[in-house]
Order: sequence, then C-alpha cells, then structure tokens
Amino acid sequence: FPVTIEVTKYQPVLLFENFYRNGSLIFGGGQVLVPYLYTEFVDFKHFLNSEEFLTGYAISQGIPGPTFSIASYIGALSMREFGMSGFIIGGMIGAAGIFLPGIFLIFFVIRFWDQLKLYRPVRAALEGINAVSCGMLIAAAYLLFEPLEANGLNIFFILGTYALLQFSKISSPIIISGGIVLGILVGHFFG
Repeated sequence: FPVTIEVTKYQPVLLFENFYRNGSLIFGGGQVLVPYLYTEFVDFKHFLNSEEFLTGYAISQGIPGPTFSIASYIGALSMREFGMSGFIIGGMIGAAGIFLPGIFLIFFVIRFWDQLKLYRPVRAALEGINAVSCGMLIAAAYLLFEPLEANGLNIFFILGTYALLQFSKISSPIIISGGIVLGILVGHFFG
C-alpha cells in the first residue's frame, strides 16, 4: 500500500490503507481506535474538522456497530469533494478497511490461537496489549474532551450525560438524540 500510494497519490487507496492499518490495531474494542482516527483524519490529514469528527462519533455510538459506522462516516466525509459517488465510495472503503483485518484474523489465526496462548511470550504480550488498550481508552476520553471549550455549560452536559448513562435506564440512542436536540438548541440560542 505505501508504494502504491506514493506512486499513484490516489485518495481511495490512501484511505483504504489508513483504515486497514488502524483496523489492525483494534484491541479491547473500537474505543481504542478513536485517538488513532482522530489524529489521522483531523490532525494530520485535515479531511474532517474536530466538530465533524465528534458529531459523527456521537451519532455512531447510538447505532449498532459503532466502529464500522464511524469508519464509514469518516471515509465518506474524506471523499466529499468527489460528490455523491465520493461519499458512497469513501464510506465503503472505510468500512472495508476497518473490517478486513478482523476477518483475516478470524479465518487465519483463530485455528492456531489456543496453541499460541500456551507460549509464555504470547501471554505476556497479551497482558501488555491489554494495558496499552486501557491507556488508549484514557487517551480517547482526553481527545474527545480536548476540543470542547471548558465552560460551565459543557461541563454540565458532560456530567449530566454521564449521570444519565450510569444511573438511569434511558437507552443510549435516546440520550444521544436528546444531546443532538440540546446541541442544536444551545447553538441556536447561545451561538
């Protein structure tokens, strides 16, 4: 992929390589992927701005398959200059790139997995991977909070959302939908 990207400079190939590489790093769930995607597509490549990323991430958390949903969303927005076909192709590239490493693991590594786990270095590596996953979750939380302005209203919404998720029986999609409505209202009246 790196050679093909360097020779062709073709954006769909670049996107596929980025999503495939990032999809290979998912350990401990898709939340670990958030800092990588944010850094790659917002900070380095500037395909999305911070607000677009956070909006897509929030929406993707309310639907099944959030990792594949955010990958499709980022892929679609990354190719928006190509019109509707760019949106569709970018979305498909994002989903395929994130999905393929897991498929390869399922079909090729799973046969040997139980035997591999018997070796001490493999078990030690898995413990290290789990520790890194925890660190990446903390980094994801930090990256998601960093673009927000540290004012009382944002802190109130963050704590309120956390409280609703932890202590109520309201489902996540309803909380996210309510957050979208509140965001629109706050933006309209205070923005």
